[in-house]
Formats: sequence, C-alpha cells, structure tokens
Amino acid sequence: MELKQITDTVYYISNPTNVGVIKDGKTVILIDSGIDDDVGRRILRILDSEGMYPKAIINTHSHADHCSANAYIKEKTGAIIYASEIEAEIIQHPYLEPFLLFSGANPIEDLRNKFLMAKPSPVDHIIKNDEKKLIFDEIELDIIPLPGHSPNQIGIKIDGILFCADSVFSKDVLNRHKIPYCADMDKQRETLNLLRDSNYKFYVPSHAEPTNSIADVVNANLETANSIERYILEALSNRKTTEQVLKAVCDRYSLEVKTAQQYYLINTGIMAHLSSLHKRGVLKLDIRENALCWQKT
Repeated sequence: MELKQITDTVYYISNPTNVGVIKDGKTVILIDSGIDDDVGRRILRILDSEGMYPKAIINTHSHADHCSANAYIKEKTGAIIYASEIEAEIIQHPYLEPFLLFSGANPIEDLRNKFLMAKPSPVDHIIKNDEKKLIFDEIELDIIPLPGHSPNQIGIKIDGILFCADSVFSKDVLNRHKIPYCADMDKQRETLNLLRDSNYKFYVPSHAEPTNSIADVVNANLETANSIERYILEALSNRKTTEQVLKAVCDRYSLEVKTAQQYYLINTGIMAHLSSLHKRGVLKLDIRENALCWQKT
C-alpha cells in the first residue's frame, strides 16, 4: 500500500481495492476503507505518517472489500460514515449480502466469509437518491450515480477527478474472472456508456490503474458483457434451465468453478444477463417438469 498524489488535495492509496484520500483543510475524507481491520490499520499508519487525519469515509457501495475497515477506522478516529440508500442497509447489516446471494435463504457457511460478509459498521449519513453534493468544511464533492455492479453504487467527483468504484474492472481482472459480478446489467451498460462519453480529467477505479482516459477499459468491460450475452444466446439454441445456461457459458470460457462462493457470484452475473434479455423481450421463461427454463422468443 502506498499513498499516491494526484493534485494538491486529491490522493489515493494503491491497494487491491484503491482507497481515495481527499484533503479538507487539516483533515481528509476517505473514499472506501478496505476489506478488514488490518487494511484499516495500514491506512491509518500511512495517513499518520503524512500528518493526515480522517474525519469521514464515503462508501461507494456495500461490498466487503470497500467497507469492512469502516468500523476499525471509526473506532480509532471517530470518522463519520456516508453511504447511499440500499447500500447503507447492507453495510449496517452485512448478513444481507450472502442472504441475497443464496436466494433469500439462510446462507451456507461457505458464503459467510470476509469477502462476502463485511464487518458491520454504522452509517451516520445516508445519501439520498436525489442528493447531488456533499459539503464539508472547505470542499464540495459531487455524487455521481454509477449503478449496475451493485444496486446503488456511487462515484465521487472533485476537481474533475472521478473515483468510479467498481463501475469498471481492469483487463487483467476481466481475463482472470471471465464473468464479473453484476446486479443489474441494464444499469451497468448505462453506467459504462456514461463513462465512455465522459470527459473527466482523471479516473480512479477501485480495481484498475488510475488513468486520464478510461475509454479503453470501458470498451473492454462492454465487450466482456457482449461476449457473455452472445454465449448465453448460443447456449439457448434450445430450452435450458438457469444452471444449464451457467454451465454452458462457463464451458465456453473453459472456466472451472471450484467453490460455492465462485458459483454464486457467477450465478448472479448470469442471472443479471438473463434478466436483461428477458426485459428486452429477447428471452422468455416457462416452467417445465418443475424446472424454470429459458428460451429465445
């Protein structure tokens, strides 16, 4: 982990999940916090070495690698925690994440790990959907809706710099995981198109290298989404269940699913595509022999 400067007031801490650092006078505001107390401890050590003291954390969304260090940092500093509607509920009640992954049933133990079930923390300020700005002592931050990867993900803009969370993944991440997690594919496409058409001076994604031009990464994410959709439609040359579609797409990618966690994350991604195709009238579903099946219209 290393503190890297972008402007006089804007920094980020490089990490598997990048953490934003924005100066507000003698204090700083963090964009996300990290996956566990150890990451939180290291963040505070880095900030302390630079004479920086966090007074707030803005969570872009509720996934564990973005909010699990909230509680540790708040305990040590009293930082005020901000999060958007829906995401705030999961941050405060992390059981909801594996609960939803497991179809709303009590989740198996394999899904109750630090990667899927964050350490709970209070949310002091819930960012309403119509809230466009957060005003602090000396700075003003713009809230940019970036839904898709999660229901109500947000980005934070200051001085032409956009912290854009998990709206995009690096080409390396896409190549490694093949089928990225997504809650709403229609919203995800809207977000990707928004980013492709944007002209911010600098972009700080959570899982890609910060850059002054995001078009190449956006196009890679769009192509991944398009490829998954093509493979689903290829698989549905005849009627298939959801599990059969998932297997066909994984086989097409030569992707071997080895854990329950991997299965349920991929399943959500596939379901997001099926939902989108159904909404657009490309697919229909019916129940045959006690199984829910998909087919082309």
